[in-house]
This record gives sequence, structure tokens and C-alpha cells, in this order.
Amino acid sequence: MEHEQDQDVSLEQRFSEDLRTDRQSHPWRQKYKKGGKAKDFKAVSDSTLAPLILERDFLRNHSDAIKERRTVQVELENQRRARMQLHIQIKQLQTITDSMQSHIQVLRAERSQLESNRTTLEVSCGRCPVGWIFLKTSCYFYSNSPSNAKKNWPDSRADCTSRGGDLLVINNLEEQKAINNNYPKILGTGVQWKMGFWIGLTDRVTNGVWTWVNNATENDTMYWQSGQPNNEESLAGHCVAFGRNIQSWRSWYNRNCENDELNWICEMKPKVAMETTFM
Repeated sequence: MEHEQDQDVSLEQRFSEDLRTDRQSHPWRQKYKKGGKAKDFKAVSDSTLAPLILERDFLRNHSDAIKERRTVQVELENQRRARMQLHIQIKQLQTITDSMQSHIQVLRAERSQLESNRTTLEVSCGRCPVGWIFLKTSCYFYSNSPSNAKKNWPDSRADCTSRGGDLLVINNLEEQKAINNNYPKILGTGVQWKMGFWIGLTDRVTNGVWTWVNNATENDTMYWQSGQPNNEESLAGHCVAFGRNIQSWRSWYNRNCENDELNWICEMKPKVAMETTFM
């Protein structure tokens, strides 16, 4: 645009200079200076000025076109800026929308958790302490919260007894499946056995004789994982842990009672006995 303005000024200056030059040097001016007649001056001036007048009119029209062009360019620039501003606003709105969508998903997850907690509370109806879940005839506690550090088997049992229960005793296949189905999701990609939970089964008293903490002897071998119990000296353990398995009844494995630290599952009787029992 500045170049066009300079061009307009240059044309106007040239027109003025040419006009002055023509007036001073043209033959009709020489004749006039020498005392030429008025009619000769008029004839010469008319024939000489006509092209200049046409050029002047052209330049005036051209100047109007340039002004109109400038006006259009200003309008286009304003529209371009407005369009850029709209793009910025659209991006900002998209960011806000994405943030709100994420917040909605979080709220939905929280609502789902609250509904689950409400269902658990309605079912347990005060039969189990806070943090425990009620299944059929017993209350169960999974120690997988961040506030509960992993422990060895003796310390895990001590924690259960301090809560008014004991380590889990599995009485039958139905209870085994119920424990597996309610097995909490353990985050992590470490060694699989480290994600298990201690239960109340050991052969600490008599090697090879697996006994529950309620002194009942376990003779069924269907619940052991493949290759378990492991009696190799480097891996031998006298305490049993529960690990989730696709085959819900094959989840037991043995680990070192004192050296290995895992989560644990406690069990206690509810405050009010229920008629439904594991058969």
C-alpha cells in the first residue's frame, strides 16, 4: 500500500513538472513571449493541453480506484484478523470442552463408586466394619490400600486379629470363587507372586500337612496353582497366598512365611448372622 501511495505522488509530481516544462518551453509559449497573437496562443494551448487534461483525468480516476482498493484491502485485513480471532476462540472452547468431558468422566466414575459403596452398605447393613465387604456369611478385608504396607505372614495374621478377625479360611469352592471374583485390581507390572494375598493356611507345624488357622486340615489339592505347592529348597515356603487366576479355583501358592511380604485377606463373622450360607 505504501508503494502505491509513492506511485501516486510520483505521477502527480511528474504531471506538475511536465506541465511547468511545457508551459515554459513549448513553442506556443515562445510565440507568446515574442508577442504572438492571442488566437495563435489559444490554438496552440488547446492542442497541447488536451492530452495533459486527459492524463490528469486518468490519474484522478486511477487515484479513486487506488483509494477504493485500499478500502477493500483494509476490510479484507479486518476480516482476516476476525477469522484468526474466531479460530483462537474455537481452540479455547475445544480445550474447555475436553476438560469438561474429562471432568464428566471422573464424576461418572465417582458416581459409580458411590453407588457400589451404597450397595455394599445396604447389603452389609452395619454387619461389617468400615472397609470390609460382606459376602454371604462373612466379612472380608483386603489389605491393598496405600495405607497398609505389605507384611510377612505372621505380621499379617497379627493385623487381622487386631481388627477382630483372622486370616482367611476358605471352606468350599463357592467361597473360593467368591474371593476370586472380588479380588481387588492390583496395579503394577512386577513379579506375579508379589501381587498375591496371604491366607490362613500353613504347614508350619507339620511339614506337608496344610492346616488352617482354625485348626482344620486341608486335603483338597484342586485349589493349588500348577506346580504348587513348591518344595524346592530355594523357593520353599510354609505359608499360602491367594493369587487371582482365570481358573478361579486354582489360585493358591506357597511362599516363605517370614521373608516374603504380601498383602493379606482377613475374615470375621458379621455382627448379625445371616440365613444364607455357603453350601
